[in-house]
Order: sequence, then C-alpha cells, then structure tokens
Amino acid sequence: MPEQLTRKQVELVLRRATELDQRDETGLETLTPQDLERVADELGMSREALNQALAESRAGALVPEEERTALDTLFGRRIIEARRFVPGDVANLRLAVDRFLEEQGFQLKRNLGQAQVWEFGRDWRTRMKRALKAGSYKLPRDIEIEVRIAEVPGGPHPVLVALRIDATRARNARVGTATASVIAGVVAIGAGAMLLPMPTELLAIGGGGLAGVGGSWLSRSSYRNECERLTIAVERFLDFLEHEPPPAPQRKPDPIKRLVDFLSSDWWR
Repeated sequence: MPEQLTRKQVELVLRRATELDQRDETGLETLTPQDLERVADELGMSREALNQALAESRAGALVPEEERTALDTLFGRRIIEARRFVPGDVANLRLAVDRFLEEQGFQLKRNLGQAQVWEFGRDWRTRMKRALKAGSYKLPRDIEIEVRIAEVPGGPHPVLVALRIDATRARNARVGTATASVIAGVVAIGAGAMLLPMPTELLAIGGGGLAGVGGSWLSRSSYRNECERLTIAVERFLDFLEHEPPPAPQRKPDPIKRLVDFLSSDWWR
C-alpha cells in the first residue's frame, strides 16, 4: 500500500523542501504557470483554484506575509488586509472607494498604477469634509490605505477589491506611550528605593510597578481595540460593495471649491 500523507504533513514537507531548495544554489528560482499546474495536479488541487490564485497574483493582490516580530506578539500586527470579490465594473467601484475615503478625510498620496495609496489629509477643507460628511465611525488618522481594484477571472464576482491598511504609526504611538509608562514606573521604583523609608518604600515600588504594567497593558488594549474596529468598518464597507453595488456615482461639485473659484474670478466686473 502506498504511503499516505495528511494535508498537514504535506504542508510541512513542502515547507521544509522549500527551505532546503533555497540553500541549494542549483535550485530553481522561478516556476512557470505550467510548472505550478503540474504541482497542483500532483497535490490534487483544482485547476480553478490555481488559476484564480495566479490571477490574483498578476493583479498584485498577493503580498508575502511579513515575519512576525516581538511587537507583533505584544501589540498586534501593523498590517490589516481585507479583500472581496464584488459585482460591478472597475471604474464605478474605484469611484465608490475614492468617495468613501474622501468622505473619511483621506487624500491620494501616490498612484502606483495597479495600486493607489491614501493618507489622511491635513488641510482644513479635508477636516471640514470629514466632520460634516463622515458617519458615526471615522477611520483613524494615523494609517495609510493601499487600494487595489482589478478584474480577476474565476471568482464569485468579476472584480476583486483589496484593501491593505498600514497601521505602523498608530502602533508606534501606543508603543511610545507604553514605553513612557514603563520608564515612569522604573523612576518611581528607583526613587522609592533610594529616598523613602520602609514601609513607604514598598508602596512606592508597588505603585511604580503597577504604573508601568498598567500603562503598557492599556496601550496594548487600545491598539488592539482600534484594529478590531477598523477591521469591522472595512469589512462592512466591502459588504456594501458586494451586496449593494453602487450605481455609477455622479461627482457633485464641491461647494467650497465653487465658492473659491467664484471669488477668484472677475465676479465684481
């Protein structure tokens, strides 16, 4: 009877074989789609799943997962990803995503062709638009959002919308607060140990330790709760695109821009 391997064993064997192949200078550095098809056939994978994965890769929607760091373990990952196949066409869906981000106070930072990177706007017009038009939940200001919208064959709907949120600045702010709490706790412990008599010294040491641990825990919880709310908000927006595809949006003229244009014209003549 031929040897049988479970799916978990197959994953472990392939991962180890990849590690060994990377050490071997004669190993193949690239594979063709035909090579992948042969591998998929040998592993019993469906051609449809492979073709869809290849299409997502060509659209730039597959990004290698970063190695987990100590900060990832203590506070949580800095990258949040959400993707969904939705009905409609690329142009109208791009307008819908653009409008959502603009009403949240974001502006285009870079256009990379296949992807667009958005950041929070700093001008007063953007802040006013966010205050007047955004809903009850507002996206955090200290994040960047990479948007990819492309037609990908093989999915349940024709268009893939992929959002990749970089929360590095949000996490760094919480890490800084936690570090300040730890430093304050250490200072309190040191001052109590050197300057205060017993048993007041013990109270100072206990209070300093509590301040350091408590401040770090609160910062960690704050970041994780913010990431959870952010994930839910993005998923709800994708729910809307999937189940209530917007009609072709008509961009309304910005009343503030119209006023500025009017005042800058020769209106007094």
